[in-house]
Amino acid sequence: MKTRTGIISIVAIICWSYSFPVLKAQTDTVPALTTSIGVDLVSRYVWRGLELGSGPSIQPGFSASYKGFTIGTWGAYNLTGTGEQETDFFVSKTVGFLTVSVWDYWMNDHVSAVDFFNYRDKTTNHLLEAQVMVSGGEKLPFNFLASYIFYGADPSRSMYFELQYLPDLSLFDLMVFAGYQAKGEFYASDPGFVSMGCTVKKPVNITDRFSIPLSLSLILNPVGRSAWLVAGITF
Repeated sequence: MKTRTGIISIVAIICWSYSFPVLKAQTDTVPALTTSIGVDLVSRYVWRGLELGSGPSIQPGFSASYKGFTIGTWGAYNLTGTGEQETDFFVSKTVGFLTVSVWDYWMNDHVSAVDFFNYRDKTTNHLLEAQVMVSGGEKLPFNFLASYIFYGADPSRSMYFELQYLPDLSLFDLMVFAGYQAKGEFYASDPGFVSMGCTVKKPVNITDRFSIPLSLSLILNPVGRSAWLVAGITF
């Protein structure tokens, strides 16, 4: 009886040792398809130095990623005040530190009749933009964005470049940015820095188990002589 118990124990140990790497591999397996959903509420919609809404804006978004490819949609809708209502779609591909994207921006002001399905270059309200984002990662905490509006409601075919600095801080997340319009008239009538400032993000504890991600952005437009302090929360 003792010998039989010992043999059973040895067999059990061997089986466990062989099964453990399999279980570990299954635990480490990354899902082939991942999705992301979120909603932001901001006190004012300011994008690349442009004020696109005079009141609070709710901004939902959804995306799905598979093997480096991502497709998604994003919107911005004013709760009060005047401004543009926006519905966007995008597709992107990430390889290492490089992400290439194409965005379709569609805006309307709810005053004039606008056809979403009108993609004629001369009359459409769509903007098609190509983007390239280079990310430095943890060792080099910088991002560089280059974008070009190549079709649609911007006949000047504007080009925009933005440098972002993301230091590793323990108290909060910080991004310092500087955006420059190199060509065109979409962001301003002349070339120049149209969006400069910083964004601070930090969870605010409501209870011991519940917190709200809060963000504050100071945005300056030197060309347009404008400045905004925008607050936002993420759900």
